[in-house]
Amino acid sequence: MKIESIAGGHEIRVRQSWVNDAIMCNERGRQGIIRPEWSQPNDATILGTAVHAGIASVLMGDADGNAVAHQTLNELLAEPFMRTKYSDEQLHDFVIELMSEWKHGLRPHVDEVVGVEQEFEFVLDEFDDIHLGHIRIVGTGTIDLVTKTSLWDWKTAGRKYSAKERQSQAIQPTMYSAASVAMGWLTYPVTFNYGVLVRGGKAQLLPVFRNESHTEWLRDMVRPLVMTALSLGTDTPWVKNDTHYLCSQTWCSWWSICKGSKLSPNDITPGGES
Repeated sequence: MKIESIAGGHEIRVRQSWVNDAIMCNERGRQGIIRPEWSQPNDATILGTAVHAGIASVLMGDADGNAVAHQTLNELLAEPFMRTKYSDEQLHDFVIELMSEWKHGLRPHVDEVVGVEQEFEFVLDEFDDIHLGHIRIVGTGTIDLVTKTSLWDWKTAGRKYSAKERQSQAIQPTMYSAASVAMGWLTYPVTFNYGVLVRGGKAQLLPVFRNESHTEWLRDMVRPLVMTALSLGTDTPWVKNDTHYLCSQTWCSWWSICKGSKLSPNDITPGGES
């Protein structure tokens, strides 16, 4: 989230990844605003980034996506990241496996390309508050692939996605679908395809569908986050939620100054119990 003063009010720029974090834990969202440099990728994250680069290069006309993916991975391995599970060799093996999954399991389903790594910016919401003035919320981001008929996002994962969960809860398809309509690329209803590349498994094509009602619900979720940021500011702690699995030393970059500053590992799992 970025907050800018405009004539008579405020413009707030949000990405779907920040909205996801802030809904899961308001304080995680605040920390993402004031300490973005603390956010560090892990080994699975950099694998996904490398595979994304390889896929994008193929869609933009480079025949050797594998070489691009391996080169990108090597560059990312040289940067700071959190190693949670995989060795460098395993990550390179996964690149070969996942690029093959994409080539044989997903690419045949891709129709005419409109844009690769397509950036967007649109007005998600606009309203007036008696105390804060005019508030404009702008959605920003980058869509992996826009085609004539649908949107695509490539995911690398350890298991297949739940169709029910993604259709009923996922924020990313809603934000991207709203953007695609606002930018004039597609019209409602929008098909958003998750192209899931499963480590040690098979590619999963998972379509979800979005209409204007989903966008209205997204506005309802984002407004309170914006009002919290403008009313409380970012110097005051926001509401914390430690019931999500991402609230952990492994998965939260701000753990050491949040729950980890109050509780030791033994306080959380006495005797190392799982």
